[in-house]
Amino acid sequence: MTLKRNLGLAALALMHAACAATLHSGETVDLAGRLALRGNEPFIVPVVYDARGVFELEGVTREQAISLQNQQVEVHGRITRVEMHGAQLPAVHVETLRVLPVP
Repeated sequence: MTLKRNLGLAALALMHAACAATLHSGETVDLAGRLALRGNEPFIVPVVYDARGVFELEGVTREQAISLQNQQVEVHGRITRVEMHGAQLPAVHVETLRVLPVP
């Protein structure tokens, strides 16, 4: 069980590293995926699970994130953090956020 967990964490770290290598701070990016809340109270942050990885969303209110939890969204914004220190994720300052229709 521990080996599976460690392999999963290693794969996640490699995926984030690959994602960070292709993105640059200040760059405009479009993301599409499921919006979720990550963390524990009082440190919950909204994230989007995009095909390139998991991105922290900056500029989204707590109320908006709660109302959009587990919905498919499109996000347009600027990369504010690409390097991950510890448990930090790449971050995007949201300029527009749109809920995708359910198929």
